Amino acid sequence: MTVASTRLSTHKQPPVPFWCGGVSAMTAACFTHPIDLIKVHLQTSKGRPHVWTTVRGIVSETGVLGLYNGLSAALLRQGTYTMARFAVYDTVKAQLQHTDGTPLKSTELIVATLLSGITGGVVGNPAEILNVRMQNDQALPPSMRRNYRNAIHGLYLMVRTEGIRSLCIGLGPSLVRATLATASQFVSYDVLKARMLRRGYEDSVLVHFAASFAAGLVATTVCSPADVLKSRVMAAIKLQDTGARTGRVRVWETAWTIYHTEGVRAFFKGWVPSYVRLCPQLVITFIIYEKLRKSYYAHYQ
Repeated sequence: MTVASTRLSTHKQPPVPFWCGGVSAMTAACFTHPIDLIKVHLQTSKGRPHVWTTVRGIVSETGVLGLYNGLSAALLRQGTYTMARFAVYDTVKAQLQHTDGTPLKSTELIVATLLSGITGGVVGNPAEILNVRMQNDQALPPSMRRNYRNAIHGLYLMVRTEGIRSLCIGLGPSLVRATLATASQFVSYDVLKARMLRRGYEDSVLVHFAASFAAGLVATTVCSPADVLKSRVMAAIKLQDTGARTGRVRVWETAWTIYHTEGVRAFFKGWVPSYVRLCPQLVITFIIYEKLRKSYYAHYQ
């Protein structure tokens, strides 16, 4: 993404091609998916299971390749949710960019963040549901598993068995999380990178690494409550007294249940694997994205 606080030129530059963010994030997901799967298992579990206990349970039941369960949904998610966030954020910033090269105001960054988060949350919600369900499936009893073969098969079964409205399950927490993620990831990365450049550091991989590493710490903490709530709502199977599946689980009902039965700390379940996953995810994504951005602007100039 173009850094809002850095003067690049005296005229407006076009936004980076929309697909750059998606390609960068999909590449990163191939490396970080096992950690994301462990995080979802921790967030949707009751009690306080240990990370290594969770890993052993997954590997003993499905083998090492079980750590890549739901990879197709993860790639679909990055190709929709993350690509939409990058595209909208860059497009809005390019439209708001000042011709005199002065930095964007905080209010202008907030506008870009809100539009980016809302768009990403809506576009990526179906893939987000699939990602959570496919990763969490093996933690369920065999009789309650959904057994999606891949993302496309999962979308088909969701619409056929639960209706088109099932694509909007957990949309509220998704929108909140997407907005928080955009603000805590993109804006913090932009600000940290700009500060390092102003201090005389060269615009290099080292700067991109440091800025994305710190942005991961901010984003993990800010997004954790919404992330836990989103995972619980999307993974939940609400049962009647007879044991039959019934309607969707309500967001605030789930939030109250978590708080009442597990306490505030439950909203930060999986923080460590979340950061361990998000940090390399952001580092890889931003490094690849910066390379694509520089190549594009070199050609543009």
